[in-house]
Amino acid sequence: MALKHFGTDGIRGEYGSPKVNDAIAYRSGLALARLLARQENAPDCPMLLAGRDTRASGIALLAAVAAGFRAGGGRIFSLGIAPTPAIAKLVDLCNADAGCVVTASHNPSKDNGLKFFQSGGTKLTEKFERELDNELDVVGESGELDFPEISDTASDRLEMYSAAILSSFPKGMLEGKRIALDCANGAMSSIAPQVFKRFGALIEIVGNNPSGDNINDGVGSEYPQTMVKLISSGEFDMGFAFDGDGDRVIAFDQEGSKLAGEATLGILCLEANRQHRLSKSVLVTTNQSNLGLDSALAAESINTRRVNIGDKFVSRLMIEHGFTLGGEESGHIVIGEFSKTGDGLYAALKIAEIVSGSGENLRDLSSFYKPFPIEKRSIPVASKPPLESCTHLKDTISRLDQQLGNDGRLLVRYSGTEPKLRLLVEAKQTEVVASAIRDIEEAAKKDLN
Repeated sequence: MALKHFGTDGIRGEYGSPKVNDAIAYRSGLALARLLARQENAPDCPMLLAGRDTRASGIALLAAVAAGFRAGGGRIFSLGIAPTPAIAKLVDLCNADAGCVVTASHNPSKDNGLKFFQSGGTKLTEKFERELDNELDVVGESGELDFPEISDTASDRLEMYSAAILSSFPKGMLEGKRIALDCANGAMSSIAPQVFKRFGALIEIVGNNPSGDNINDGVGSEYPQTMVKLISSGEFDMGFAFDGDGDRVIAFDQEGSKLAGEATLGILCLEANRQHRLSKSVLVTTNQSNLGLDSALAAESINTRRVNIGDKFVSRLMIEHGFTLGGEESGHIVIGEFSKTGDGLYAALKIAEIVSGSGENLRDLSSFYKPFPIEKRSIPVASKPPLESCTHLKDTISRLDQQLGNDGRLLVRYSGTEPKLRLLVEAKQTEVVASAIRDIEEAAKKDLN
């Protein structure tokens, strides 16, 4: 059964809409506090660590979450503007009962949303997420929508996050390295440049002047052309672009070429395997990742485990089976030795460390990866009926699955955050891909238009 309020990663939508507004944020805080109070060995006064990205609407939403959580008997500490991975890590380091980040990630500034973490800094379990989704409909509306600002602040705790990262790598490991950073005018705008400088890197930054309404506006992981233009000058060793809340990162080589997310994952995976730090010789990735990654890793006796799209599914499988590395082609990378959720800054530093220690450049390090031909489409939809009820799609998918066999795959799913149907076809031959994507798009339009 689909969740009512939660999508692929928390609650997200246009600020002021029925999906995301101050009242929903208040109810979310209240519902979370009540749910925590019902847990086994529940604390008398549960503690919530919270933060937001740089969107102007985040100020009101965070105040509303805080008011709701306090109304439910909890205590909240605000870190102010903070990357999502910092909140997750600090929930663990500070033994908080939960974490909340007001963010819409890579979406434009008109959108906003809420992401939640449980104790230990983990993504919500499936059970807890469903209970919280249900609890949102149980709690009542607040009669007061002018919520006071948060009095309990803990912005100094961001230093704990920076210190944890700094202690995880050799001092001066990037001495003399020229690195470009794109902070998306988001939550990494302050922290990422400071940390890279502490390791000795010579950096140039774009997208680090947030105004409240320019997050992800022509910068960040969704706009690689900004970094391509900067790095192609030939003055850099590598570059990294974060998304608005900092839990994703895209890498660029010394010539300004964007690395595929699978190549970045593969570099990390092969290095971890060489150092005997890849638990059970398994990389966790999603159904969106190209089969070329599986093929390349299989040559090194590394297996892949695939899950549904969404880094929460990656994290859940990693925790369940004790795997130590996973991620998505979109830039979410979970490195279990540091955190149980995606951390764009830590992942970027891991890549930079590998480049620095190997003496090779990113282009050479990524040359192992040969992607299979692939095509993707997004079809706007007015509604999202169950795919099994779409007869043309169902028949076409069944036929194509038989034709592709083990030499390809197709993926048909609704977007978790937008009114769109996502299509993906992948195979060894380009002509097979072109024919299949055409067939499935036609079938989708017959059923959904």
